[in-house]
Amino acid sequence: MKKGLTMITTAAVALSMLASTAMANTTKTTSDYKDLANVESGLKTKLDTLLAKGIFEGVSEDSFGISQNMTRAQFAKVAALVFGLKVDTTVQTSSFKDVLANDPANGWAIPYIEAAKKAGLIDGMTDTTFAPGENVTVGQLDTVFLRGLGKTVNTTNTPWFADAVKQAKEANIHPADKAGDAVATRADLVVGAYGSLPASPSAEDKQVSVASAQASGDQLVQVKLDKAVDATKATLTLSRDGSVVTTSTAWSMDNNSATLTLTDDVKLTNGTYTVTLGGLDSSSIKTATTAFTVGTLTTTGKYKYSTASSYELSSVIDSGLTSVATGNDGSVTKNEAEDPTVSKLAKEVEITVTNESGEEVSTPGLVQSITSSNPNVVKVAVSADHKGYILGNKVGTATIYVTYATVSGDMNQISIPVNVTNTAISAQTVEARTTSITAHSTVTNGVYSSQFNAYEKMDLKVTDNFGTEYEQDEIAYYNFALNTYFIAEDVTGDPQNGPVGTVTFDKAGNVQITGNVTNFTLTSVLFNDKRAYANVTVRKP
Repeated sequence: MKKGLTMITTAAVALSMLASTAMANTTKTTSDYKDLANVESGLKTKLDTLLAKGIFEGVSEDSFGISQNMTRAQFAKVAALVFGLKVDTTVQTSSFKDVLANDPANGWAIPYIEAAKKAGLIDGMTDTTFAPGENVTVGQLDTVFLRGLGKTVNTTNTPWFADAVKQAKEANIHPADKAGDAVATRADLVVGAYGSLPASPSAEDKQVSVASAQASGDQLVQVKLDKAVDATKATLTLSRDGSVVTTSTAWSMDNNSATLTLTDDVKLTNGTYTVTLGGLDSSSIKTATTAFTVGTLTTTGKYKYSTASSYELSSVIDSGLTSVATGNDGSVTKNEAEDPTVSKLAKEVEITVTNESGEEVSTPGLVQSITSSNPNVVKVAVSADHKGYILGNKVGTATIYVTYATVSGDMNQISIPVNVTNTAISAQTVEARTTSITAHSTVTNGVYSSQFNAYEKMDLKVTDNFGTEYEQDEIAYYNFALNTYFIAEDVTGDPQNGPVGTVTFDKAGNVQITGNVTNFTLTSVLFNDKRAYANVTVRKP
């Protein structure tokens, strides 16, 4: 059962990426392989198509190995190519101890396995092993290709692959006369891979549209497209009343959404904004623009009171995210993560007050009460200093009702729609505001050592995809959601003092330097591979 589920995960990874991998320049056909001479013509036709697409290659110059069994490493590569997994072929170090670069049988698979693991969607047989040489069964093969075709597969039956085999036969991707627990051959994989190739889309299907845009905080705009684009060419322009608002663009890993960040400390103000997609051939764009409104505005006497027109939150409780806030390794506790008044996963319902001249008036502590039309969806609370907060409980929509005090002491109420999505919180940008660090060593029993907290020393700031900013130890508190980590690069020591020492990190961001280390680059890495750097100089006592 575990093997089946592991291979299913591989399919999910293959589906999540959109760019194809470049293959060798020379394309072979079935006529180039001696062991394919007597293979039936239908299988040859399928294989010629797959060879032309660079999805298959032979086991030697003149042998395809059509009857050989299929290993997990081979299958991971083929599934990746069939469904468009982008692979960095320069990666040569595996996070699995049983996949080694110097292994002639499986070392070539490292880029495929690591790219999938980096995307966060592939698991090994265990946390440290992948079993790249283990055989793949027909049931596993069927399940992966069905998932790749967007089918739902029931794996709770006995045997677990029964539904997969049934559906695969109906889809004509199941190898004839094979049981689900039989070991799959390369011929079986040809049948499944050919039947799973995506159909060529029509010209209209290829066109991209801006699906939505929404403010997230006062400096971020979240933009979603209905399909992926070439992020090296595509541009997104934000404008208000015909005037362009200067932004920077950070594309998601799958290139079908982006975060626009207003620059030069400019903030979103009440009004209607337009996002325009450009940079692509006009024939490839179906809907280039979308508009959104910022602010809910009311006027009482001489003052105007404005809030966000809507809020979008992540489902942090029902999704199980807060359940991993253990209070250990620098993390906040589950209770803290689920308390809207203290949790960084919550959003403050801000009320901005302006006078007749449009100048902002400082009026802290306006919120008197806040309620939710559906507390199961949106959790609300008011702090002791009269600030209102909302926290996503589970996916759905709700309306929050905020009672606030005006400057004159009257009580007003506003209602704001809230959408709680299954979009996971993830770190989008990282900034090291200190890029030069000096660490002072101590010596114990002749061994030099030093330690410091990387979050604090780098004065690190991380912004997530919902516009929330985390600074220094706040990052460690919520790293169960942000998934930042540190690496040490270019570690050097005094060549006259023997071998170079070590730099290690714990989950709370504490850096431990041991032995002969004089310099290194401290790098903070996000899941989207955004990085921040600081140079560390180690001084001896």
